[in-house]
Amino acid sequence: MRRLIVTVDDAGGLIQDLTQFRRAQSFFDGEGVPATYFVVPRGGELEGPHGPAGAIRPDVWEMDRQPEWLALAHAARDRGDDFQLHGLDHGTCEFGPYPAFVRALSREDPEPLLVQDREQYGHLWRRDLFVERLKAAIGIFERAFGRRPDAFRGGALSQSPPLHEALTDVGMRYVSNKVVDPRGWKYILEEYDDPGDWDPEVPPAPYWLTPEIINLPIISEYAWYLTPEKIEPHLALAIEDLGRVYDAGGVFILVCHVQCVGAEDSYARDLLHRLLAAARDDFGVTFGTIRELVADIEAGAMPVIQGDQTHGH
Repeated sequence: MRRLIVTVDDAGGLIQDLTQFRRAQSFFDGEGVPATYFVVPRGGELEGPHGPAGAIRPDVWEMDRQPEWLALAHAARDRGDDFQLHGLDHGTCEFGPYPAFVRALSREDPEPLLVQDREQYGHLWRRDLFVERLKAAIGIFERAFGRRPDAFRGGALSQSPPLHEALTDVGMRYVSNKVVDPRGWKYILEEYDDPGDWDPEVPPAPYWLTPEIINLPIISEYAWYLTPEKIEPHLALAIEDLGRVYDAGGVFILVCHVQCVGAEDSYARDLLHRLLAAARDDFGVTFGTIRELVADIEAGAMPVIQGDQTHGH
């Protein structure tokens, strides 16, 4: 079975715009494709730059206290959409450094920025602090949806080895942070000539990231703040990746963002419409959700391959 899973980041505490959320939901409903929303449970700022979990202003946005947002989310869930956890508040380097290809979106040399991030935030990249933040995030998510999340994704793919240890401490087995094809982010910068290739250390299928944690790898992002002239090269990359993933026997996990799919302009939706049609018509995919993928892994119906368990350690 050729699987395609659409994941949509940032709805909730980071992107609180209900119009964008509704527009994204309406688009995927019209496509007949379930979406997995990786939601940010908290918005606003903690007291201090990174105060302890619970040290929040009374006016901080929390997902479980937003009836209109929850009504939309619960209705989407009842139609077959899925919701998973996207950090706590999507704060800067919340769970570790950003990958270099994400940091490069600033259009600066990423290496000095990564060093700067480590100097500024590295003292916060601790297992015990991550456990506090994860417990706060899971608590809000549980109150909002009546269940624990199955999978975790850091804001802007923020990640580190202590995060994997902390996820184990709080009983979460699944992370979706690693990227198979970083070229999608190169394409965002219009770097179309010799932009690299797939990451050889990230297989395009569920794999053991550590002895306790299974990674559900993201293939790429193709629909980030498009302009009309970007659609054709980005779509070509996506279709190329579709073929390669299925030739490798993998699972195609697409990432996009609610602020792009739900934007007033239709560029992201135009690309995704064509990509989903190609997936359906040319590749015969089965559309699903992260929750369904996790259930199949737990039931033994989806194998988990061995990955490089030392990668990032």
